[in-house]
Amino acid sequence: MNLKAKGGADLTGTAIIDNNVVIEKAIERIAKNYGFDVQTVRKAIIGADDPLDLERMVDEGIFCFRGPDDEIRYDNASICLSNRILSSVQVARILLPGICARIRNWNREDLNVLLADLKKAVSIMELNPDAYPGLASCGLDIEALPSEKVPEDIEGRYRVWAMDKKGMCLVGIDADKVMHVDEIRKTLEQEV
Repeated sequence: MNLKAKGGADLTGTAIIDNNVVIEKAIERIAKNYGFDVQTVRKAIIGADDPLDLERMVDEGIFCFRGPDDEIRYDNASICLSNRILSSVQVARILLPGICARIRNWNREDLNVLLADLKKAVSIMELNPDAYPGLASCGLDIEALPSEKVPEDIEGRYRVWAMDKKGMCLVGIDADKVMHVDEIRKTLEQEV
């Protein structure tokens, strides 16, 4: 018997969740946010040695199904589910190599592209800390990121992790800030 009433709730007032909607939204969210097509994400989930039970995962995360309307409730639930999916080491093993390959093959055109991919890789690694304790576990050396040649007047005086063709540099102790070479030069001049 379907007890569904208007507004996505049963007659007791409890919200009813359509697991398929949450699953599809989560898969689409991962694909969009991590730069994959939907099929690749599906294959990562289904192709794992021990395929994820997404229905069970949605049911366990029912507390995420909250908000003022169905659209927000489904978005919130899909965020929770996408994080659960990405915290699967098996899924990470399939998706991370693609992100790390993009980092290794960065074309040096736009530093923000490199930074975005680094953040994507790190976010998956943080969800799987035992399997991926750092970028080296993905075959990346933070000391040897693809880069244009850093100008001699900066090299050795200011930590630059990578630089693009426009002079934008990846800087900061966590390689998470962007500065132009001219800004770095001004900073160095002020320190003298």
